Amino acid sequence: MTETEIRQALFSLQDLSYRDFQAKLIPGIDPEHMIGVRTPQLRALAKALKSDPETAVFLEDLPHDYFDEDQLHAFLLSEEKDFEKCIRLTESFLPYVNNWATCDQLSPKVFGKNTDRFLPYVRRWIDSERTYSVRFGIRMLMQYFLDERFDPAYPEYVAEIRSDEYYVNMMIAWYFATAMAKQYDAVLPYIEEGRLDVWTHNKAIQKCVESRRISPERKEHLKSLRLDTKERIRTQIERIRHYEAILSQAQKALEDGTAVAGDPELSAKLRELEAYYGSREWKADYAADEAGLLPADLKRGVLSEDGIYNVLDQFDE
Repeated sequence: MTETEIRQALFSLQDLSYRDFQAKLIPGIDPEHMIGVRTPQLRALAKALKSDPETAVFLEDLPHDYFDEDQLHAFLLSEEKDFEKCIRLTESFLPYVNNWATCDQLSPKVFGKNTDRFLPYVRRWIDSERTYSVRFGIRMLMQYFLDERFDPAYPEYVAEIRSDEYYVNMMIAWYFATAMAKQYDAVLPYIEEGRLDVWTHNKAIQKCVESRRISPERKEHLKSLRLDTKERIRTQIERIRHYEAILSQAQKALEDGTAVAGDPELSAKLRELEAYYGSREWKADYAADEAGLLPADLKRGVLSEDGIYNVLDQFDE
């Protein structure tokens, strides 16, 4: 079937009321570029076309004019069984994916059978500057690497992403909610330590609470971890100032030559400072600093990689 014939086939399946319904769900797509073909019909057409040699021309001719052509393209790639061919075609197609629906319909089964070869591409997509390449990479990590192929390094890839794009942050939340259902102990620290931005953090918790795969007891704990942005930052500032005062006192004692053994109060404060260093609270404060959430004039020596360590090391000498 030629490209012209494929478009004609799509228009023969047109449902205008469905097109109008879709247009409301997929912002950013001009309804004039939507035909209005229902998903089961698109899947059926993809199955009918997957063995047609002329379909290759359709897959190579990008960008398409219609949203439904993009949808069909995604379903055709999902049927591809040759890994190398599928990767090549996916990489060619992703730059033209401009909406969440097409991104989320793209799900080649062959990737799940070649995960070792596939993982480097996932990393590359996650590091992309394109919204839907990033979303697709996260979804592939969620789909194929949360069960027996899970590695504790993988949620770190996702937690490091910082984006202003709603559809990226929503997928990050979806990833962590799914990971919480499958790898609870491994991913819980990302929530407890506040490793995500506040909106994504709270959205991930919301999805966990809505999930049937997470126990009521765990849901209650997660509810207690919801964050209020202003209150959270205020708490972090107070905590940083507290430990900064201890650090300054210790540094002054070192300059003055004061022996810690002769000052039980300072000795107790140093043990407190040592407990803070590397704790979940320290990691959350450090992440807030890295995200630019703390006041510029706040003294934050305690958040330097070696600030506390150097003081403690000198007192141990």
